[in-house]
Amino acid sequence: MDITQLRYFLKTVEAMNFTRAAEGLFISRQALRQALSALERELGHPLFHTDHNRLFLTEYGEYLAQACTGAVKAFDDLEDNVKRFFGQQTPLRFAWSVSLSPYSLPELDRIVLRDFSAKFPHIELESLPCPADRVIDLLESGEADCGCVLQMPTPRSGYTATILRTSPVVIDSGKSSPYYGRPEVTLADLPSIPLIGMGALDRIARPLWEDCRRLGLKLDYHSVPNTIDALYLIRHGETSGLNTLSPTPAPNTAPEAPAERIPTILRGYTWELVLLCSQASPSYHAAQLLASHIVNHYRELFDGGRDTAREQDLIP
Repeated sequence: MDITQLRYFLKTVEAMNFTRAAEGLFISRQALRQALSALERELGHPLFHTDHNRLFLTEYGEYLAQACTGAVKAFDDLEDNVKRFFGQQTPLRFAWSVSLSPYSLPELDRIVLRDFSAKFPHIELESLPCPADRVIDLLESGEADCGCVLQMPTPRSGYTATILRTSPVVIDSGKSSPYYGRPEVTLADLPSIPLIGMGALDRIARPLWEDCRRLGLKLDYHSVPNTIDALYLIRHGETSGLNTLSPTPAPNTAPEAPAERIPTILRGYTWELVLLCSQASPSYHAAQLLASHIVNHYRELFDGGRDTAREQDLIP
């Protein structure tokens, strides 16, 4: 059983007429019948039967049509993508959250993406640094083929997610905060003090946002654009930050973290540093190459502090 036989079979199922199916495939009726007969002999059962000169599927034909339609389409898409890659430059739009620099993904734009472009000159990589919310917007609108963001675990249908690192959710607080020095807090503690984070709760912290809605908790929460602004507000104000335990950056790649940082664990929640690749994108396989490149570059950095690193297919 090969892909050509299955294409012939599905075309015949569509036309329910050998002559019309052969014309649509640009082959002779005899060649079509021979291919289908060979498939039936291999499977050991008839796929079609005739009644009053009309063509019908047998139960085996019905099953095969159900079983192979998705596989043939996936192969056709793969064939189109491979031909496109080999035949012309492949554009790849990569959105990434600016809040990941400098601590979570040091030197991402200046070194890692530059090295990828040097290794794969056939791929026209467009780097799209933007706020975390915007990364998700660009992916959902099809304006980006893949993206990297820090989020709480959130199923996103139609994307392949490569999880670089998981870490606890922590509350970073200045000395004037009642959270300062506490080992952990619960969700019920959060409404008592202003919070900041690098993205809207319903976009990057969906599990926490849904739990707050369910429990009727109203948070005094505001989004800030980047890590540096967040750290300044935490150290000099009375606000606390919804943050993560980032790995220690490589030497000379990031500014020193604030002194006297005493993070407080938010019990029951985790962050995922995740690469999302849209399976609907024609550049999906190029996006997977980029995901592998990023994983390999940061492997040593994350191995010391990573809880898990895995790939998940999130299509339900």
